[in-house]
Amino acid sequence: MNLSPPTVLRAARDTMLNPADAARYVMGLGLSAGQGVMALALTAVCATLLTALMQVFMGPVQDVAMQGLFDRPFILALSQFGLMLVGAALMWRVGQMFGGKGSFAQSLSLVAWLEMVLILLQTAEVVVLLVLPIMALPIGLLSVFAFFYLLTHFTAALNGFVSLTKTFFAILGTAFAVLILASIALMFILPVPNV
Repeated sequence: MNLSPPTVLRAARDTMLNPADAARYVMGLGLSAGQGVMALALTAVCATLLTALMQVFMGPVQDVAMQGLFDRPFILALSQFGLMLVGAALMWRVGQMFGGKGSFAQSLSLVAWLEMVLILLQTAEVVVLLVLPIMALPIGLLSVFAFFYLLTHFTAALNGFVSLTKTFFAILGTAFAVLILASIALMFILPVPNV
């Protein structure tokens, strides 16, 4: 497998142009679950390095809690790895509930490649923002679109779903349900302040 920078950049470009074919290619690599987990760990480290680079060029963010996380690279990388692992598990398990055909190993490899494409896009965004700061809002919106665009296509390809619209709304529904459950769990975990 050729992992030279030009090849990876071309693969990322082709993924944006035809995400369904890219997903099938990634799944066709036949990575094991262990290799998928290692790929997730690698992308978590790369994302953390990109965050550190952005801090150098663009300075700290205004959100104190978020900046506190950025100041702890190990915790940041571990958090990103955990989120990707949960995301891969949900992509596979929820898909199975609706008749999906993919495997957990394939889900891991797809999430890892999705994250790598997003990292490459964010790197390009940093360069553009340094030259044209006014482009911050459109580029931020483009990043959100790219995430859901790729996630929808990858989820559909993993599970053999035909309708991208239904897949997209299933993703939103799952995210909403997870958010509600996480909020409820935090109510019981976090201490209640004295009033």
